[in-house]
Amino acid sequence: MVIIPAKAREPFKTALAIVISYGIALAMDWDSPYWAAFAVAFVSLSTAGQSFNKAAMRMFGTLVGIVVSLTLIALFPQERWSFILALSFYIGICTYLMNGPKKQYFWNVSGFTCVLICMSAGPDPVNAFATAIMRAQETGLGILVYSLLTSLLWPVSSRKDFFAVAGQLASGQRQFCLAGLKPGQDSDPGQAQALKGQLLQAQTKFQKLLDAAESDTQEVWEMRRYWRLYQEQTSKLTSVIGSSVQSLAELDASKTPHLVTNLDSFLVELDKRFAGIGSMLTGHAPGCQPEEIDMALDAAGLRALSQFQRAAVVVFHDRLKQLDQLTRALYETTRDASGFGEAVAAPPRMAFPTLQWPDPDRMLAVIRVVLALWLAFLAWIYVDSIPGGTSMVTMAVVYGMITAGIPMVTLRTVFKPLMAGVVFGSLVYMLILPQLSGFLSLGTLLFVTTFSICYLLSDPKQALAKTFALAMFVSIASIDNQQVYSFMVVTTNVLMFPVLFSFLAITAYFPVNLRQEKSFQRLLNRYFRSCADLLSGMHRDVQHTGTRFERLRKAFHIREISSIPIKLGGWAKFLDVKVLPGTDAKDVQALLPRLQDLAGQTRELVEARSSLQNQYLIDALGDDALNWRHMLQEVFVNLGSAPADLQQEAYRTRLDELIELLETKVRQTLDRSTEEQFSREDGEHFYRLLGAYRGVSESLAGYTTAAGAIDWGPWHEERF
Repeated sequence: MVIIPAKAREPFKTALAIVISYGIALAMDWDSPYWAAFAVAFVSLSTAGQSFNKAAMRMFGTLVGIVVSLTLIALFPQERWSFILALSFYIGICTYLMNGPKKQYFWNVSGFTCVLICMSAGPDPVNAFATAIMRAQETGLGILVYSLLTSLLWPVSSRKDFFAVAGQLASGQRQFCLAGLKPGQDSDPGQAQALKGQLLQAQTKFQKLLDAAESDTQEVWEMRRYWRLYQEQTSKLTSVIGSSVQSLAELDASKTPHLVTNLDSFLVELDKRFAGIGSMLTGHAPGCQPEEIDMALDAAGLRALSQFQRAAVVVFHDRLKQLDQLTRALYETTRDASGFGEAVAAPPRMAFPTLQWPDPDRMLAVIRVVLALWLAFLAWIYVDSIPGGTSMVTMAVVYGMITAGIPMVTLRTVFKPLMAGVVFGSLVYMLILPQLSGFLSLGTLLFVTTFSICYLLSDPKQALAKTFALAMFVSIASIDNQQVYSFMVVTTNVLMFPVLFSFLAITAYFPVNLRQEKSFQRLLNRYFRSCADLLSGMHRDVQHTGTRFERLRKAFHIREISSIPIKLGGWAKFLDVKVLPGTDAKDVQALLPRLQDLAGQTRELVEARSSLQNQYLIDALGDDALNWRHMLQEVFVNLGSAPADLQQEAYRTRLDELIELLETKVRQTLDRSTEEQFSREDGEHFYRLLGAYRGVSESLAGYTTAAGAIDWGPWHEERF
């Protein structure tokens, strides 16, 4: 019995699937059988679930692209400018949605399939329908063959990785919660930031694995509604744990007792709940069910406190109650999802999209792809005998969408493996293919070549090079029953791609410069401008009702400060620190959790201000709150243009002074006011607002300290 090493199994399946797909397509005498090979090459991934999910997206995307392309051809048969405008509009939609959170590959395939059919049918529109049907047939053939082989030969399920990451989430939250909520314990802010960062990474990985596990793990598919709910609840729980830890730290700093009578018992109960969740994720029944813990406050001790201290204690108590509710809900969701409850499998709930402002980065991707399409289209029309012809227009969209999806990767990084694939495919086409006769020798060549490419480039970091090498080999070989060899095929490809990448190079510098450090600074600028804009929307009049435009604007800026730190993480991985003296990659990475923390504190401030509806308390803050807000807006504006302002120490001293004034004002207002002037709930909101003020100031100070470790001067220098 032949034992194939694990590293060789996926290349073996891919190579065998390509050989079988070619064999069936050639036996059926289908035109362009390499389309089936393309489908195999692009859907082969490390696990069966990921492959099945990508295969489904490719098949449905192909069908939608075909329908749209035939519709455009029928609507604009003799109107090329109307036709290209309509095509550009659809490609723009696909590019925008491709860079969204869901079904990215579906929209990618739908976009380039539409262009492929339209351009193939341009010179010969009569055969458009036949071309579209053949594309669908061969894509389906490649997907079917690879799916069967994946199911039969060494199927790799996502189940193990999925439950492992789910367990990491539960373990990380357990550690974060219990380490931060022990009374009197000195917490390490750096450790808390590290735990938060690990939890955010685990949540991102869990989301990707959940998509794959739904495809290849029956138990996850049946309970997918509960696993989606689990994902949502873990995200909320991380935020509430962080708020609870911060509240306890504020009590310790002011030497105020927490007055929760059963805090130790509550922490023991939380530990049991997290242990039960971890046990169920490993397939074992939980040892016990969640118990009710009476977290009553010491009434006598509460009466002895000042109003200010009382509000701080009540806020901490409220967050503990939220923690109790969320951990109980998460326990029940895990129990139902793992099959230890009485849950009935149900389809996922549909979430209808809400109206929102477009994302600037996704709109930039749209501009880049549409610009590349128009440059290639105009060159095809007005430049006589341009290499590639309609193929260049198709390739402009294909590679335009690829580069728009990974804008942090330079064109040089894409161009090198692409041209290596062109050279390799050309050599095989000229030197080896003409010597073959019969499918046995052809199949051997296909298997050996595909296996070698996939095996040698099996590292995940080499995925782009592997894709280009396979694509160029299959494209240049153009294997068919009536095989024709021409040196023009080689010269056309060698000449077409430099012209094509010159168009893509234009889009890399227009309308904006996409160099990594320039894009990083541009995102930082947008981040701080959004922070400043959110502060400017805080009105002193509680009777002010925001217009629809103001609500959309507020939602846009909240989305910006929440998403930009994640985008910066992608750009930070590709920064070339060799050309940025004074910059260490670790220092750049250290900025990201600081920005995430500042974003969370800013959102907390906006929510706390919205919840305070007592005009008397708002007026009590007077000009101190207004001065703090104006000062912070000035800091944000300056940081947008200079990530590490030289006056950061002066700003920090001034902000600390303003926070002390605000704290004094809040303390005096709460302690001197009567119950007729505000309710207990108003007092809690008032204290929560002070905590948000303090949190934003401290987070900003933490960011400026981290940013000061980087020499930002070389970032502003021009280089080519």
